[in-house]
Amino acid sequence: MKYILLIALTFFFATQTRSHVKHLRTGLHVFTIQWISFNKASPGSVSIKSIGEDEYSIEGGQTDPATKEYVTIKGTFLDRGNTLKFNGRILSKINMINGGRPCERTGLSIFKATGTRKYWRLQQMLNCDGETTDYIDIFF
Repeated sequence: MKYILLIALTFFFATQTRSHVKHLRTGLHVFTIQWISFNKASPGSVSIKSIGEDEYSIEGGQTDPATKEYVTIKGTFLDRGNTLKFNGRILSKINMINGGRPCERTGLSIFKATGTRKYWRLQQMLNCDGETTDYIDIFF
């Protein structure tokens, strides 16, 4: 009897620690980079469309019209709950970073949702200048 209780408790706690991310919602999602979003109420957006089983296209961006700073994203990803396996292009340009030149990230990247966050964060955070950390987020 105590083994059944032990198994039941193990199952209960194992299911509680699984992803808090529900099935991915298609449509518009908020998309941000902290350099543009900080203390501003104008986030960007991305459009997510289903293109296969657990496979999606994503396209959109965020722009600050006053400074001409931006971040864009275009590509596809596989939905793995807390992890999005992205393949495509992310381009950002922030005036005070990388000498004001655009930073291009291409190929495979990972976005992850951890803890109680309500967004997936790009895990390859290092800007092209090799020094600066970019927080690029896709909100649920």
